[in-house]
Amino acid sequence: MHHFVKFDKKLLDKNAIKVINTIQKAGYKAYLVGGCVRDLMLGLQTKDFDIATNAKPEQVNKLFKRSRLIGRRFRLVHVLFNSRDYIEVATFRSGKVKTGKNGVVVRDNHYGKIEDDVLRRDFTINALYYDVEKQEVIDYVGGLQDLEARQIRPIGNAAKRFTEDPVRMIRAVRFAEKLGAEISAEIETAILKQAPLLGNVSPARLYEECIKLFQNEYSFAVYQRLEKYGLLRHLLKQTHNNDFIKKTCNSTSERIKSGKPVTPVFLFAAFLWQAQNERFALIKKQQRSSHLAQLQACDEAIMNQIKQVSLPHYLTARIRNVWMLQAKLEKIQPKKIEWLIENRDFRIAYDFLVLRAQSINPELEKVVDFWSKAQQ
Repeated sequence: MHHFVKFDKKLLDKNAIKVINTIQKAGYKAYLVGGCVRDLMLGLQTKDFDIATNAKPEQVNKLFKRSRLIGRRFRLVHVLFNSRDYIEVATFRSGKVKTGKNGVVVRDNHYGKIEDDVLRRDFTINALYYDVEKQEVIDYVGGLQDLEARQIRPIGNAAKRFTEDPVRMIRAVRFAEKLGAEISAEIETAILKQAPLLGNVSPARLYEECIKLFQNEYSFAVYQRLEKYGLLRHLLKQTHNNDFIKKTCNSTSERIKSGKPVTPVFLFAAFLWQAQNERFALIKKQQRSSHLAQLQACDEAIMNQIKQVSLPHYLTARIRNVWMLQAKLEKIQPKKIEWLIENRDFRIAYDFLVLRAQSINPELEKVVDFWSKAQQ
């Protein structure tokens, strides 16, 4: 249950260690928990260092000048270090939860001991705690064994855990691809039956999860597995697999591997491109103006999407711009070349055009050549 493990100090987040030391000096217990411990055990780089403690959120909040209480369903503390860098601190939960009529957890703020807390986590590989002071990994559920075997198993009954929080189903898919792990038969069976429960999750929360699903080094593998399990249509019902989707996901992965920036604008523009085109073809039959028809098609594709996964307004504006620029780039009007190249979304629109030419629109190769030279 307690395993001595000495991690290289360089791999541990300095701010997380500061937070743990402050909580412990105040007389409470505090541990690194979850994905960061899992990734450290596997020698993977990890960004999110989360902390679990027996101190209540209000008590943690008082210990740090720059901290804030967040969440209703699940009360947490974010200890702030700068505008983007914070450490998340959660209090041990007892497992007593308040659920809605559909079985989804709506409140999880009954506090308990570490032994209780472990049982309300999702998968065994994410239920590892690390005592920084003693240099021990604490494992109550066989998580280390499953990690070694690259096996994703639920804590408790999979069907019940997915009812409580349907997002766990897509997390299982992401972890399987990230870790090269097998999903247990129990989890697979539950997902195939319960995929529609994703409809119980708020579209805003699913946006954050979609970013995690697709902006990584295994993007297309995740896409395929979501499709296989019947989960994709509950996130992206307008998206259908084709070579353009594959190229987009693989391009995203390659950019991440080579340290280049990626944006959800590109991903969602690609995921919804076919739906926008289909709407345009229908609307164009009744609307004389191609420009107005395309604007309407853009709006309808986006409106249908945000019923499932909410997209921030700044994102939808840029997705629309990338789509509208496609027709302008295809026309090649000499007077507009400089104006188009100076458009803030030109580079994304150009990359979008390139991937279309390499997949579903090979007839655009000469157009791509023109714009490649025009930028030189």
